[in-house]
Amino acid sequence: MKSVKHVMDEIMQQEIRPLLAVDIIEQLHRQFALLSGGRGKDGAPIIIFPEFSGFSEVPEEDFLNVVTYLTSIPSLDAASIGFIIIIDRRKDKWSSVKASLSRIAGAFPGNLQLVLVLRPSRFFQRAIADIGMKLHKDDFKMKVPIMMLNSLSDLHGYVDKGQLTRELGGNLEYCHSQWIHHRTAIENFATTVKTTAQMLQMFGTDLAETELPNDVQCTKDLLTAHTDKHSNLKVI
Repeated sequence: MKSVKHVMDEIMQQEIRPLLAVDIIEQLHRQFALLSGGRGKDGAPIIIFPEFSGFSEVPEEDFLNVVTYLTSIPSLDAASIGFIIIIDRRKDKWSSVKASLSRIAGAFPGNLQLVLVLRPSRFFQRAIADIGMKLHKDDFKMKVPIMMLNSLSDLHGYVDKGQLTRELGGNLEYCHSQWIHHRTAIENFATTVKTTAQMLQMFGTDLAETELPNDVQCTKDLLTAHTDKHSNLKVI
């Protein structure tokens, strides 16, 4: 319920329509980035970049829209702590690790606290990753620690298992399609509430500012018009 209230407050208070899940539904379904609900030890929200072979091919606009949307979901207090990024590249190559770090460093819209990278598990690629990280660490231009991890047990030293999905060796229940369904339902409801509130406010203002006519016919016409407006509001 707290998350529903947060979404409704966010949408109700914004004059400009915020980015909603329905706007980027196809990009979200690709699941190259996700907000599972896990938190760091200090309450920092965790954004996961799971194994995704085509990550480097994701258009820049799609990437920016998704991460902008995900970073807008936690409360301002939680976001101010800084996001923890987990990049899972165990089945990939160093080139993918480098591309992922470069893209996040160049376009991540939120406040970062820590970046955790599950490096490639194959021996040759892991060796290249070690050398590449030493050579290119400064190129990523991140002001936060970048920790290269060899295994899930290393990851669990930074993040509690209860805050990680099963894919990362944790026990946090997470279904991406269900998450998208819940987000769209909550946002649709909040948008409807906002629209209704605005219409009620306009109707109340109209009633308060309407000058009452002096003749019977004009009074009847006015009552009919207001009755129609009231009926339309009841239909919403």
